[in-house]
Amino acid sequence: MLDDRSKYVLNFLVKECNEGSYRVFDIGEILECLPKKYHADESLVKQCMQYLQKGDYIDIKYKDNKNYCVSPLPFARQILESESNFKQKTKKFFKIGTMLYILVFIFAFLGSFLAIIVYGLIF
Repeated sequence: MLDDRSKYVLNFLVKECNEGSYRVFDIGEILECLPKKYHADESLVKQCMQYLQKGDYIDIKYKDNKNYCVSPLPFARQILESESNFKQKTKKFFKIGTMLYILVFIFAFLGSFLAIIVYGLIF
């Protein structure tokens, strides 16, 4: 399972690389994709890249102290797409649930209103 920092790095790498192509990234470029709240430095980027490589998310052709030559693997693209689909489904179900609660409230109110009117007409 990916942590948030690794997800940011992986999203950046997938967006920047074409299908199956390698690209050279400076560590500074990768640092810029991470939010300020993580207080990222070079060691954090190296840890994320090592974790992504061990998890078969990316393939590192070569690396040195300042640069990485990286290509995201198909598994990484698949994980990101499934996560995106899950978020969209969750958003859709939340909308449907909210509308359902509103409709239940309206119909319960109308039902009790009509019951009071009928009761008033009968008695």
